[in-house]
Amino acid sequence: MEFQAVILAAGRGSRMTDLTVTTPKPLLPIANMPLIWYSTKMLENAGFEEAIIVCQRAHQNDISKALQDCCNLKLQYVSIQADDDWGTADSLRHLQDRITSRDLLLVSCDLITDVPLHRLVDIHRTHNASVTMLLGNLPDMAEISVPGGKANRKQERDLVGLDSKTGRVIFFSAEADFEENVSLRKSLLKRHPCISMHSRLLDGHLYLMKRWVLDLLIQEPSIATVKGELVPYLVRQQFSQPKSSTPKAITDPSNVPLETKRSVHDLAEEDPMMSLALELSTCPGNQPIKSSDTPRDKISCYSYIHKDGLCIRANSLATYCEANRQVPRQLATFHGDKEFSMVHPSASKHQKSTIGPESLVGEGTQIAEKVGVKRCCIGAGCKIDEKSKITGSILLDRVTVGADCTISGCVIGDNVNIGEKTELKDCLVGSRQNIMPMGKFSNDVIVDVNRMMEI
Repeated sequence: MEFQAVILAAGRGSRMTDLTVTTPKPLLPIANMPLIWYSTKMLENAGFEEAIIVCQRAHQNDISKALQDCCNLKLQYVSIQADDDWGTADSLRHLQDRITSRDLLLVSCDLITDVPLHRLVDIHRTHNASVTMLLGNLPDMAEISVPGGKANRKQERDLVGLDSKTGRVIFFSAEADFEENVSLRKSLLKRHPCISMHSRLLDGHLYLMKRWVLDLLIQEPSIATVKGELVPYLVRQQFSQPKSSTPKAITDPSNVPLETKRSVHDLAEEDPMMSLALELSTCPGNQPIKSSDTPRDKISCYSYIHKDGLCIRANSLATYCEANRQVPRQLATFHGDKEFSMVHPSASKHQKSTIGPESLVGEGTQIAEKVGVKRCCIGAGCKIDEKSKITGSILLDRVTVGADCTISGCVIGDNVNIGEKTELKDCLVGSRQNIMPMGKFSNDVIVDVNRMMEI
């Protein structure tokens, strides 16, 4: 494989801390599989045989153990300290000694998608792009049921300008960075007269990158994040004039040159094999393929929009819930030829209980008499007593539900004990909570405040 795959899994899950208190973000269950499994499975299905995983040192063993029996990739782990306040670009710099001369495929562990990777690769090769990024449809937050009230519906948006004919990224900025009016240079509009502006596209955090982009990051340590800083920088540099190629010496305090700093246009050297391939290739009619870019465009950014399939980032409570709603319907896509069951073979269910077709039940879970489960993801080792009704909810591992409970639209953390005749509606219950019998809660967040303050 010509791309070296890197999975970024060192994030702290700062938008969903109620869930990540005891479970690292890469191991949060989506349809009863660890979140990071979906990234590894996507790579497997695309033909990759190995990948690098960047994670926090404290979580490396847990991630390795979780993937041991369900991932066929040869995985290489690179760990960082939890107290290192690193962005995604900082993590890439940390890998500089492990990256070969191949181009990079960079993916965040919170991305769940069924995109055929060859679609992005085709665009990347055709245009000899510096960066090719995955875009998807932004979920409609108004249609997502989020436990804990409206405060959990906050969503990040980007403004993306695309050449309507080629998919080239002309403008890219986070919502917080642009004002009410957006200005584009006349020279840019002359070269790309058909620009479509989008505010409802999701940056999937999946990028194909030329190897020289890593050299740029090493040279520019001020760039801390890929999405927030690196990609916007490259989008802007596409249309900048190459500066003088005279090298600039970077010196230490004693004025001794440490290295020679090159401009981004100098770093973006032409790939001789790609240039030869384009020169010798023909299209119908035996006419040489002509790039849509002018010769001076050594830097180019392109995109692929995955319109009709699954493309969601489980990086907030809202999108975590939405992922658990959507993914069970498409599990066959990820499992491929491997057999799987929506109800784990080791789970036990009383014959007078019902489990809906879109529900998942994990290993060793016990479901007593006259229990109803609809549109739920129930983890491993749970126990649900008689006459309880659970609808549209996510129960993590080892949750105990007393008799005659009603749970609707909730997320229940691991090791929670819910007393009998309790009613929970649209609630978030943190791990290890003990809910007293006959309680009634609606749109509440029930967590251990002391534990949250320790994070």
